[in-house]
Amino acid sequence: MKKVRYLLIPIIAIALAFSGCSKTEGNEQHEHSASEQKEYWTCTMHPEVRSDRPGACPICNMDLIKKVENAEEEPAAGEEMAGMITLSGKRQVLANVSTVLVKTENLQEQVTAYSYLDFVENNRKTISARFNGRIEKLFVDKTGDYIKKGEPLFEIYSPDLVQAQNDFLIALNNSSNSNTLLKAAKKKLEIFGLTPEQIQLLEDTREINITLTYYSPISGTVIEKKAQEGVYVNEGTAIYDVAELSTLWNIAEVYENNLANIKVGSPVKLHLRAYPGEEFNGRVTFIYPVINSQTRTVKVRSVFSNYGGKLKPQMYGETVFSSYGGQGLLVPADAVIIAGKRVVVWVKAGDGMFEAREVKLGNRYNNKYHIVNGLDEGDEIAATGGFLIDSESQLKTGMPTGHQHGDNLAPTKTNSVEQSSEHKNH
Repeated sequence: MKKVRYLLIPIIAIALAFSGCSKTEGNEQHEHSASEQKEYWTCTMHPEVRSDRPGACPICNMDLIKKVENAEEEPAAGEEMAGMITLSGKRQVLANVSTVLVKTENLQEQVTAYSYLDFVENNRKTISARFNGRIEKLFVDKTGDYIKKGEPLFEIYSPDLVQAQNDFLIALNNSSNSNTLLKAAKKKLEIFGLTPEQIQLLEDTREINITLTYYSPISGTVIEKKAQEGVYVNEGTAIYDVAELSTLWNIAEVYENNLANIKVGSPVKLHLRAYPGEEFNGRVTFIYPVINSQTRTVKVRSVFSNYGGKLKPQMYGETVFSSYGGQGLLVPADAVIIAGKRVVVWVKAGDGMFEAREVKLGNRYNNKYHIVNGLDEGDEIAATGGFLIDSESQLKTGMPTGHQHGDNLAPTKTNSVEQSSEHKNH
């Protein structure tokens, strides 16, 4: 019996040692496995950035995303072809992926620009003295008065006018003089501003007028009255600044990248702060040939009729230019991924599958792009979430990202489909 006990002792010891070795080896394997699945933080746009703690990417300042080293990848739904990516229904929901059918639409562009109203240059004139003299009386004596052509403006005494009348009467009375001198004397009175009626009255009465009334040669509103009764004026002195306000110019400042949508003769609409809810219609008459080097804008001039006198020079407003470029394929700007010279739209190729399709862009119409080449009518594309799909594709293929959204915005804080959703949840 004692011999049996002595034999069991070494057997139990060996069994305990073997068990201890197995546990130690298992613990080592577990620790080794845990060490292999070490957590770290990285940037979606710059995978070379790695950190052992949360933070921001030193390159693009995006939030770093938590990842597990050597973690098992989610099994793929099926073997993905080149340029394609498969997303399950759940992942599409998490990535906020929505699709839309590509269709032909009217290429109607609207450009809005700040503007101001101004005088029509050739409708603004200065009435000045054509001779030396003293203003005896002003018939139009207030700024803002409207005057008609032929209406009396002022009464003036001028030795030059007296001498011109005398020369005309001498030529008229002296039958020995040729018609040439008579015509010259009459022309001088016309240059001084006398009307045909005044000259005819002088010829009929043969009496010299010491003072003469000067009549307006134009119609318009007095913008500024520059003389007073009793002042002495010299030849060329400005007396009235007059403008015809029946039509006004509208000067808009348009950015140079919008010039392709503005043509001479195209209709425009004007909205003024003074008249909320009202709309005034005009037409583009001139596009200025010089670009402002500081604001990168070009002046565009349009003409508006001033019905009712509502429009005033120097009013501020918004001008809306409209252009029609036929028809074409339009897609939402959010669906377009711009990566340098590469422009991509993600097209649905099957159940949960999306294919990267390179396209050629035309002009932008509001929040949509005109697709010149690369898509067909009826194609189903990712209208939202395309940026996340592209990020997922770039991460899987190991290609550098650096794409931009169709809105030409800076890269937003997004990652691959699952990582972005997981980051939001955390």
